[in-house]
This record gives sequence, structure tokens and C-alpha cells, in this order.
Amino acid sequence: MSNASLAIYLGESYAEIEARSVFSGEARTTTDSDVLLKKTFFLPQTSLKAILNQHVKPLVAEHPISSVYIVTKYLDRLKSFRLGGSVIQVLNEHQENNYTFENSTCLSLAAAALIIPLSTKFSIDHLKTEMERVKKVNPEANKVVISLSQFTEEQITSIENFFLEQGFSVFTNPEPENLNCLRKTLINAGSEGTKEEIVSEIQDCLGSTDEDESSTMPEIHFWVKDQFQQDFENIDLYFSADQFLHHLFKNNKKDLLIHTDLERWIVMKNKTSPVWNSPWGKVDYEHIESEAIGIHPFSEVKIHSSGHLVFSKVPAAIEPGPMLAGRSVKTLVVDAFYKTISKDDNLIQLFPKLNENVLCSKIESQFKVLEKGQAHYEEPFDLKIIQDFVVNKLGYDILLHKVKEERLEWTGHLNILFKKLDNAVSPFSWTAEIFKRI
Repeated sequence: MSNASLAIYLGESYAEIEARSVFSGEARTTTDSDVLLKKTFFLPQTSLKAILNQHVKPLVAEHPISSVYIVTKYLDRLKSFRLGGSVIQVLNEHQENNYTFENSTCLSLAAAALIIPLSTKFSIDHLKTEMERVKKVNPEANKVVISLSQFTEEQITSIENFFLEQGFSVFTNPEPENLNCLRKTLINAGSEGTKEEIVSEIQDCLGSTDEDESSTMPEIHFWVKDQFQQDFENIDLYFSADQFLHHLFKNNKKDLLIHTDLERWIVMKNKTSPVWNSPWGKVDYEHIESEAIGIHPFSEVKIHSSGHLVFSKVPAAIEPGPMLAGRSVKTLVVDAFYKTISKDDNLIQLFPKLNENVLCSKIESQFKVLEKGQAHYEEPFDLKIIQDFVVNKLGYDILLHKVKEERLEWTGHLNILFKKLDNAVSPFSWTAEIFKRI
């Protein structure tokens, strides 16, 4: 029996997992025999819990997982939602929802009905009464943000202890007068449930099923800033994937990173910004800057009322995703490259239905409909026209950054789509890169 380490990339739309044997003693070069498992999955058709139970759990008996290393973009799923539905706020009287002062059009970070306003003359009995009120509003509320100014340390400690005794996760805003800091604290609280869900699913799957009390849970590490860590703020997880990508090309002494995968096509420079303009408002958080380039891989290809082919500005939803996944009826940019994708061993794991002639015929027919529907193309139309347009558009956007070829790094599963462009030929694997940094 030998221990193993598990690497996970958990994105918005897909996941990649890899388990490798752990050998004590001197460092050794990894061989194919050390890899116990390596797979990718399209998440709308499965879940992390199902992936772990079906593919990782059978390994645990012979290869107990001692450590788990995670790079994630999963929390980006929260960016289109109001956070704080189960978060109680304890604020100074007359300062309810003050985090919206600068921009009231942003998504909400808290429920107004779950606010407990306090004066410096409060009592614990008053807190108990307020708790009963908000619990009637949402019995599932289990997190609290405390943002109080002009209260003594003793008073704040008594409030924190009150909620801890009630089983709440407590988040205290260190700068009550700073709206950016308040938003950051609320984001930490509103994201707690998603982080807990990821951690609990891993622990439930990989925890020992025998009665050996000496067995322990695997250590779970998330990539934060520039290393794997166990202690961090939840807001850090929104930048886990970007920070990891930045680390790749920073160490290679490049000036520009092009990342092309299923979820996004971006360009990243070695540059940070001190403020995050989040969907919920501005937050003081230093992060790596990136910008979208080319056309989004989930942009819909459709016929404009004028008869021309156009690409939607807003990408399609992850569920049901592209036609490649087998359930969609919308033709997306990435579908135009289905033949190339079907020949790639890694990508065919994401879209196994491409092995079926029925799906390939359906995709081909959909593009034939577009061909006949567009009315103003003077030359003969075929699928290659769309492919060339997408590739050339991305290549043009890269040229605008005026970076020499040798100073550019290119990563991402879909770089195979851009082989005609320089540097876009190296195979990419999140989990392989993770193991290099363990």
C-alpha cells in the first residue's frame, strides 16, 4: 500500500483530476506508472462529488490520499448572483446597507431583512430578540458579519461569542468605516458556503471508511497568491486560477500569457491592480489583471436579421453548454472546431459523445443551416470560414499587445485550435502543472 496525492482543477464548466503515488525519500522523476488516475469532466453533466465517488474513492483502499491540491475558478459561478442570503449583518444603527452608497446598481451582498442594527447601549437580551426575528426570516442563516464602529473591544467580543455559541461562522470587518473593506468581509461570508461544499465533498469521499481511529483526513490545500495554502480568505479563491497561471509564465520570465481553454480566452500581463471592481462593488484586493481577447468560446454563432453571420456578445450559459456536450441546440464558437477537438485525447474525455456519429452529424447539419440562412456572402461558404475568422481575430488581438514571440507564453487545453499561430502548440494540463509545484 502506498499513499497518493490528488490534484484537482475545479473550473466553472469543467474539472480535471489526477492522482499520483507518493514516494518517501529522495525526489524521483515521475513515470507513467506513478499516475494512478487522470481524467477531465464537463461539470454540467456531473459534479465534483460524483467524480470523486466514482473515480477517486475506489483508489483509497490501496492508495490512501494524504494530500489534495486544488486550483479553482469555480467561485466565478457566484458572480451573477446576489450573495448573503444566509448572512446576518450586525451594523451600527442608521448604517443599514451602507456598502451600496457608491454604486447601488451592483449585485446585492446582503439581505436587508437579516440586518441587526445596534447602538452602543445594546444588551444581550436585545440580541436574542433580534436573533429570533431574523431566524423567522431565514431559519438557515448561519453566518454573521459584524461591522461596528465606536464599540469597545469587550462589547464586540461579547457579540462575537453570542453568535459563536449559536453555531454561526463569524466574520468581523476590521475597518467599519471603509466600504471596500465591508464589501470584502461580506464577500468572504457570502462565499463561505461554496468553499465549505467543496471541502466537505472531498472529505466525505476521501475520509477513511474503516474503524481505524488513527486514520486522518487528507490535508486540503488551495492555490492562493503564489503557493498552496490551507489558511486563506474566501475572496482569495476568486483569483486562484489567475494567480496560478500568472505563476507559470512569471517563472518562465515571459511578458505576456495567452490562455485559451473551454471557459475563456484571455491575455494576462505581469501587472496587478489594487482594487477589484467586483460584481458587488469595489473591493480593496490586489490581483493580477487579465482581459478577454478574440471571441468567447461560448459565443453563439447565429444569423443577424440583415442576413449576416454574427457572434453573440454575451456568451451562452454553461448549462447545457456547447453542442459538443450533446444537449445544446445552440451553435457556439467552440462547436466550429469539433473535428479537431474529437481527435484530441484530453478533450474527447470532456466531450465523449463526439465519438458518436449521431452528434457529429447533428453539429454538421446545424452549420449547414447557418450556411443556407446567411444571404450576403459572395464566396462559397463552409465551416473553415468561421474557423479562420476566429483564429485570425484572436491572432490580431494578440498582435495589438506588441510582444515579441519569444516573450510570449501560451497555455490552455484549446491551444490546439490555434496551431497556425506561433507558440500555440504546447499541450497543457492543469494537474500536471500542479504536481510540478507540490
